[in-house]
Amino acid sequence: MSVLQRFLLALALLSSVSYGQEVVRLNDSNFEHDTQASTGSTTGNWLLTFCPTLHCSTYPHLSSLLLELSVEDEILTSGIIPSTLSPENSINTFLRFKIDTSLSHPVLIYLHRGGLYTFRGDFRKDNELREWLLGKFKNWNPKPIPEEHKGGLLFGYKDIPDLLNDFNRIQSQHGLLINCICLGSGLFFMILLAMLIGKITEDGSTGTKKND
Repeated sequence: MSVLQRFLLALALLSSVSYGQEVVRLNDSNFEHDTQASTGSTTGNWLLTFCPTLHCSTYPHLSSLLLELSVEDEILTSGIIPSTLSPENSINTFLRFKIDTSLSHPVLIYLHRGGLYTFRGDFRKDNELREWLLGKFKNWNPKPIPEEHKGGLLFGYKDIPDLLNDFNRIQSQHGLLINCICLGSGLFFMILLAMLIGKITEDGSTGTKKND
């Protein structure tokens, strides 16, 4: 990119900020209303950027890239809407799309005409994400958009199989830590129970001696 192109891009970004245009911030409250994802006919072509850390600002290159895309003519003409989500206020949406909040990198998902496409490239490479959004994503077969979970068992889970599948996934990833926590908790309660039984026995013995 030439110096002149960078200068013009900077002016465009400043202009977008001045007029209040920015990357859409989605959360559990507005996700379905804004995207209409469950209908299979979304309100646009949504680029969902799931940031496992609290804010996408943790990835400065990605933040500036999304802002660039949000004001680019070809992206706007294609109806592509860049957006971000964080687990702080979008935990149900993370679970719905099966995004692991322990990941150290963002996950980019594109919703297009009722299909779901996951970006597998490197957004840090020049134009790779842009070119993918503008057509290369069609080289992959789309997956169905997950259904919205309403009034489920836990964090919006719809049924027991969903809960078990995610528990098994977490168990496989963090099995040792979970086992240590369970073992430690079990030992703690056993010690607590032994102390309680000892106290009751001691009080009973004291009461018997007083009666004698």
